[in-house]
Amino acid sequence: MKIKKKLVVAIGATLIVLVMGMSLLGTQNKGPVLIGDPQGQLVNVEKAIEADIQTKISATGMVKADKNETVLAQLNTQVEKINVEVGDFVKKGDVLLTYEQETKENLQRDLEKLDLQIQSSKILLNQMQSASKQSVMGAETAVANAEKNILDLEDSIKSIETSLEISKKSLEKAQNNYDVTKQLHSEGLAAKTELDDAEQALMNAKDQVNSLETKIQSTKKSLETAKMQQESAQYDLDVLLNKVEDQTKLENIAVKQNEIASLTLQKQALLEQLEKAAVNVIAPMDGVISEVKVQDGSYVAPGAELVKIINPDQLVVKAEISPYYAAQLETGLKVAVKYNGSTTVETEGTVSMVSPVAVQKSAQDKSATSTAIPIEVALDSSKGLKEGLTVDLKIITSDVKDVIAVPLLATMTDKEDNNYLFVVGEDGKLSKRMVKQGAADNQYVQVSDLEVGDIVVTNPTEALEDGMSVRYLPFEEAGEQNDSN
Repeated sequence: MKIKKKLVVAIGATLIVLVMGMSLLGTQNKGPVLIGDPQGQLVNVEKAIEADIQTKISATGMVKADKNETVLAQLNTQVEKINVEVGDFVKKGDVLLTYEQETKENLQRDLEKLDLQIQSSKILLNQMQSASKQSVMGAETAVANAEKNILDLEDSIKSIETSLEISKKSLEKAQNNYDVTKQLHSEGLAAKTELDDAEQALMNAKDQVNSLETKIQSTKKSLETAKMQQESAQYDLDVLLNKVEDQTKLENIAVKQNEIASLTLQKQALLEQLEKAAVNVIAPMDGVISEVKVQDGSYVAPGAELVKIINPDQLVVKAEISPYYAAQLETGLKVAVKYNGSTTVETEGTVSMVSPVAVQKSAQDKSATSTAIPIEVALDSSKGLKEGLTVDLKIITSDVKDVIAVPLLATMTDKEDNNYLFVVGEDGKLSKRMVKQGAADNQYVQVSDLEVGDIVVTNPTEALEDGMSVRYLPFEEAGEQNDSN
């Protein structure tokens, strides 16, 4: 009996060792041990952290002079000599270029043309302000004809109404005659031909009444039209006699008066040009010549660009930003500015201007257009920068410190545009958490209603639900797996 017991114990011990060995072998062949419900949905997770988040807009811009002046031609003439070159320093009042002697005969002809234009405009203005006798007579005739037409139509209506009354009485008699004849015919006292004649007479009487009623309505409409024509003719006459103010007439008079004033100013400018024998074009400010648009002997017209002067000590950066960032752009934002040349130049600046309107800009191939928002950046220092250089910009739209943050992909949006994420509890079950998003960079986003260390799902899908069981890699192993990927 004791031997049998020992044998049973030995066999049991052997089985235990075998089971443990197989279990150990199985464990060695499996992957890393997952945390959570073994039957739960496999998810990726990370812990909410405390972080500093800085949101930036990347763009490129062009260095431009904040203060500049473009000198324009003031008259049709020919350039005699240019005294400056690009890069020259000039003082306000320096002579930039000189014009050829302007031909007085040409200017005199232009002056004569202006005099003729002014004289012609004054004649037209006088005609607008006072009506001619012929115009007044024509308007009076139109009024008289319209009034006569009204009287004729009113008489016609009265005549038709009288005929209508007579026709209605005839219709009444025809109706009575038809009714009597029909009765007699039914009693055999009237022939069929008598009944037919009575019926035809009744129909003719009805047609006559209908015709006259239609004619009355038509004549009344003609009368309404005639009255409107009379009112219009009377208004035109009153306008000619200045009894009423016509807005269109007043506007035309004002346009012609402005035209005369403009021509008078042109004449004055031309007279001033005639007084000049030779014209010297002078620098309007201290600075550096950045562009010369003409050369000796060039012919120029009024408004033509001649020379551009800049102040190289006052530079700004001008850039065009995608309208996607419109809500984030405002003056006062800090900007990191970088120029990548043989020597890297880095400085900082501040957004000093944001255009209130977006502008259209064409693509290089001219096949499409896009919209952009122009901005200007005031530089803290322009050392090492020159007008015309292209620089990289990092516009800092927000900079928050010590906020709770999660990976960008951890949050989702529901049908009402509310943000939410899934938090994994100690029991391995999901808890759907509504959050509000704040600042974001290219990795993390600021969220509300979380604490540091909360475990959040970083690959959420629509299939996840509140209360669902999940499993996930331990954080060290998850980090190693992410590194290997």
